Order: sequence, then C-alpha cells, then structure tokens
Amino acid sequence: MGVDPSKVCLFIPAGLKNFKLNLFERIGKKIGRIVRHDYNELRKLPKEIIPIVGCTPELRPLIMEWQSVGRTWCYWDRGYMRRVFATDLPVGSDGGYYRWHLNAFQMMRIDDVPDDRWWAAKTDLWPWTSHGRHIVVAEPSPTYCRFHGIESWTKETVARLKGLTDRPLVVRDKEMQRFGRKLHQDLAGAHALVTHGSNAAVEAAVMGCPVFVDPSSAAALVGRTDLEGIEEPVYPDRFPWVKSLCYSQFCERELVDGTLWRMLH
Repeated sequence: MGVDPSKVCLFIPAGLKNFKLNLFERIGKKIGRIVRHDYNELRKLPKEIIPIVGCTPELRPLIMEWQSVGRTWCYWDRGYMRRVFATDLPVGSDGGYYRWHLNAFQMMRIDDVPDDRWWAAKTDLWPWTSHGRHIVVAEPSPTYCRFHGIESWTKETVARLKGLTDRPLVVRDKEMQRFGRKLHQDLAGAHALVTHGSNAAVEAAVMGCPVFVDPSSAAALVGRTDLEGIEEPVYPDRFPWVKSLCYSQFCERELVDGTLWRMLH
C-alpha cells in the first residue's frame, strides 16, 4: 500500500472549475510532474510514471490502452460519502472528499481496514428494505456516458427491464439530485435501484435499497450485476464495505499533506 509521489503525474484537463483547479495546483506542488491539457504529452510519459486522470471523455482510448498493456494508472473523482453537492447523504465541508484508485474507476475489493474513518464520516447505515414495489433507474450523466462509451445505456436498460419485470420504473436523470427530487424520495418503497456506475448506487446501498450495477461500480460488492436476477436482490452485511469505501476517499487536506500517497492502493 502506498505510492511514491515523485513517481506520479497529475493530468489537469482544460475547463476545470476554479475550486478544483486550485486544489489540483496545490496537489501538484507535492508530486513529480504535472501535464496540463496535452494528451500527447500524457501518452509519452515514461512507463515508471503513474498517470493520474479523471472523468475526461477524450482520455478513454488512452486508458483502454493502459489497461490492455497492464500499465499502472490512477483515477480520481468525487468521493463516495461527504461530498459537498449532488448527494443525499450528509454533506462534506472544506471541499468534501474525493475517491482515488489505482487501475480502477471505483473500489473493486473490500479490505480489512479499521472503522475509524467510517465513524468520522458520521453517516448512518440504514437497514435494508426488502418489500418495495418500483425500480429506480439512475441515468448516468452525459459526460460519464461518453467517458465509458455507453451513450445508449439508459434506453437499452429500460427496454431490458420492461422485458424482465412488470414493476413500475422511475427514471432519474442526473440533474435531479442537484435541482429536483432527492434520491431518498424515489427510493421510498423501492424494490431496487439500477444504474451503471453512478454514485447513486453507493448512496442507495447505504440507505438500504438493493442495487443492480455494472461490475465496475463499487456498489457491485454489495449488490448484483445481472439484471436477470432483478426479482432477487441481495442484502449482504455492508459494514466491511463502508469501512473500505472510507479508506478509498480523501479530504482536501489529505490530498495535499501526503496522507493520500501513504494510503493509496
């Protein structure tokens, strides 16, 4: 566990909002390299350097190339819990939390870690609900869809669900969490939530709603990845999972003071 910060390169894409750009400039002062906007320069990095990238659709071919040759890379995005916006869980402060993972877009395993960071998150783990009626479909954002090459995911998933179940479907677009109906409102009385890799799945599982997701989602560790099983959700013990989630996300202070590099895995 841990990464040498002198052996990483942070890619800063064009168009970052000021609050995020300021954070990344602070991170950049403590690491080996920064590449600004130049995809070709990122492609030319020495093999021993770990590129750090976010959800930038133009990077998808390069990430697929890294995956095919077994190169180590790092992905960052908004955290699982204690975000500062677009969340139905308790809101973070001072910039909130970001998730960072090596060779994956989200957490892919449950580690045996202490519970200190979970309790520090001060987030309730709701009991599972098992007698709901409707299914919530959480639509990925357009940027997410382009990044993962799944532009037709919502249409195809809704059609598939209609062929598998007679349950009512409630489709949530990405903007609802910011400006419209809250997730917990749609989850009230729900049988399950279905999404690709949206953090709505993590939040739904924390709030006790079973989930069906893509295998690349962190929520796959406590949910199902096969829509054919839509009538048979699972209800596993989530405590080891939430502990691991909290050991995979970092506040702004930890991104700058070296905590990230000691804990990154």
